[in-house]
Amino acid sequence: MTNLTSSDVSESDVTNLIAEATKQLNGLINVHVERERVLYLDSTRENNIDGSNTTFYVKNWKGKFIADMDDDGDVDTDDITVYLVNSDGTETEAAVSSVAPDEGKFVLSSAPSADYRMYVTYEWCYKDENTPDPLVKLACTLLASAYCYAKVNIGRAPQVAFGNTRIYRHIDSFEHYYQRFLKVVNLINNQMGDTKESELTI
Repeated sequence: MTNLTSSDVSESDVTNLIAEATKQLNGLINVHVERERVLYLDSTRENNIDGSNTTFYVKNWKGKFIADMDDDGDVDTDDITVYLVNSDGTETEAAVSSVAPDEGKFVLSSAPSADYRMYVTYEWCYKDENTPDPLVKLACTLLASAYCYAKVNIGRAPQVAFGNTRIYRHIDSFEHYYQRFLKVVNLINNQMGDTKESELTI
């Protein structure tokens, strides 16, 4: 994606910049949902709290995906928190055994009894962050590229002279990659995932 090599930015620095890019990207494309009440949705997603059912669904399942809430680059049981509140108001956190991001589904390790109310905290996105979707991957790559150029160029003069020799640095690289990143983020948030980068002016 860039003309940079490991001599310009070390592999460990790139790893850290990718992690930071993931966090920043998630902040722009994820929607946080705090303590959503788990209730009946439809005949397929009944969300029965009856002492035997362990499979439940979030409200934001149609055309959306459970997202990477802890910013580690994948979607797993750490990205959803389930609370159980019994009839006297005592609250406990339920253990989640699995998550299906593309179905808006989560499975508990044990079935709560009917005298509990259930709440769930999670994030959702229009694109799959677990595979990840090509646009999500592209956006993260572009932002990480911008950060790499920022690390190389910020604080350095745009040109350096050695006698009659003058070396120029392309210091606009950060802005170039960052603007492309913002355009891809806009595509993600506007559910235009079937549009390929080659068809865009980015």
